[in-house]
Amino acid sequence: MRLSTTKCLLLILLAAICFAGWSWWRPYEWKPDPGARFRITGTEVSLDHGYHWVTVRLKRSGKQPHDLTKQARLILADGRELEPADTRMTGDPDLGITGLEIRFWLEPGALTGPLKLRLNDGILTVKAGSAEPRLGIDGHDYYNSTRW
Repeated sequence: MRLSTTKCLLLILLAAICFAGWSWWRPYEWKPDPGARFRITGTEVSLDHGYHWVTVRLKRSGKQPHDLTKQARLILADGRELEPADTRMTGDPDLGITGLEIRFWLEPGALTGPLKLRLNDGILTVKAGSAEPRLGIDGHDYYNSTRW
């Protein structure tokens, strides 16, 4: 009896470890648009005096460089497109821009509905859900998938 209980507990522990690993290493979006040339690695939402900061972190997904002449735009559920409030780039002279961090300032209610990011020649899904996100006690949260 004791041996079967131990095996059952080990099996549950193994399943929990597998689920945690899958949650940690899964992609943000399963099939990102290759025209965007980047993939989203995470999104942070912070509350600031009733408004929201949405920070989208991206990593280059191919060999094509980022087109600096095409500014990123956040597409809201109602079709409006917002310009970024801040864009930070990382990389080196040999590889070019390999990472982006794009911040948007959103008015109250703008997080209701899906969000898309127009980048280079593609569109990436930032948020697929329709509900406004529930932020933590400290007023911010980090998302590693489109389901928030």
